[in-house]
Amino acid sequence: MKYSKPKYYLIAFSLFYLFLIGIMVFYFLQVLDLKRKEVHKIAHDKIDEIESLLAFEKKTKKKDNVLYHAVLDLLQKKATIEEIKEQHASYFVSTSKDATHKIDSAFADLGYKMAYRIDLTHVILNSTKENVLHAPVTILETEQKIGHAHRVNSSEWEVEESSKNKSDEPCVDCPEDYSNHFIVKQEKYIEVLNFNSIALRELAPLLLASFFICMFILILYFITYKTIKKKEQEVLSLHNMVDNVSHEFKLPIATLKYGCNNLKQEYDSPTVALIQRQIDRLERLQNQLGVVSDADELPFTHANFTQLIEDLKLRNQAIDFKILWQADEEIQLPQTAMETMILNLVENGIKYGGTQLTCVIQHKENKLYIEVSDNGIGIEKKELNLIFRKFYRIIHNNVHNTLGLGIGLYQVKQIVEKYQGSIQVNSKLTVGTTFIICIPYA
Repeated sequence: MKYSKPKYYLIAFSLFYLFLIGIMVFYFLQVLDLKRKEVHKIAHDKIDEIESLLAFEKKTKKKDNVLYHAVLDLLQKKATIEEIKEQHASYFVSTSKDATHKIDSAFADLGYKMAYRIDLTHVILNSTKENVLHAPVTILETEQKIGHAHRVNSSEWEVEESSKNKSDEPCVDCPEDYSNHFIVKQEKYIEVLNFNSIALRELAPLLLASFFICMFILILYFITYKTIKKKEQEVLSLHNMVDNVSHEFKLPIATLKYGCNNLKQEYDSPTVALIQRQIDRLERLQNQLGVVSDADELPFTHANFTQLIEDLKLRNQAIDFKILWQADEEIQLPQTAMETMILNLVENGIKYGGTQLTCVIQHKENKLYIEVSDNGIGIEKKELNLIFRKFYRIIHNNVHNTLGLGIGLYQVKQIVEKYQGSIQVNSKLTVGTTFIICIPYA
């Protein structure tokens, strides 16, 4: 008997378990990415509702706006970026506080901690097409700084003004003549600073479910592994016991054979011959407890069949036996298996009231048929599918009326299945039962 090696079970399970965890991690990351996109979309839509945070909206494009004048100073090279930042530092601080307050208030109900920033990326003179900005300039930023920026949109507009209006009347607000024509580009960035805690809170049920599934599989494997190991030990113990019993039977059987041979020399009696045949059968059964192949067994012959029925007649002299052999003199199937099937079926018929038994062995169309019929009490239809179960015995009026362990028909079915055969049962109450075994036999 080959026993499984635990390390192979462990390796196979470990690979499968790691593969399963890998799949779960992959899909969790996909869900996390979808959640990130969802949160950013919500934040983006909310930001769009806060119009006061847009640095160059229409209301901020008036000539009295600080940023507007700062851009003009930059275009006219009256000041550098650093000088503008230093000169208007208080303005940038106040707008930062104002933006922080408005954004925090807007996102308070959602529980989002937001960082927001607007960068001026291009200021292009229309006349020279020159970008006066050598690098993006932050014109608005919340007090919470952005670590990993997520750009929500880009915008661009064109500014064209002069000291003359359409009716060629002088501009009252501008005593000096001027002409301003430039293009401004800006980009908005946001970051949900507490995204991890938001995702953890909303995906906690999924995480817990995945964790419990993994733990359940791990515990199930551990229980299964322990059960398999326990069963292997039980099977090993059973085989050791069978080997020991088989070994202990050898000496008594050998002694019985020796004694029977001596009796045979002294007495010419059918009883001694019967004892001799039963000892031989017992020896064959004992040999089957070891590792014996079908090739090592003697084939079943017509003489074996006739002698088997004669032995049954001696034990059951009140029974009327009829036999028919329609096959070759020798059937290439193990003698022990054939005798077991025939004996169990015949004894089953006698046990359940049969007084007339017919046993037919027939070989036709590459199949071997074994048919055993009796005129016993019969079997109820509802029990026909149960009689081949191990330890099952027919109950009549809630009482077992016959002796036995209920393994005879179970043994018959096991032998039939071993040789890829089939077994059919036809029965009628008070009339009798017929068992027909069909085994492929070329």
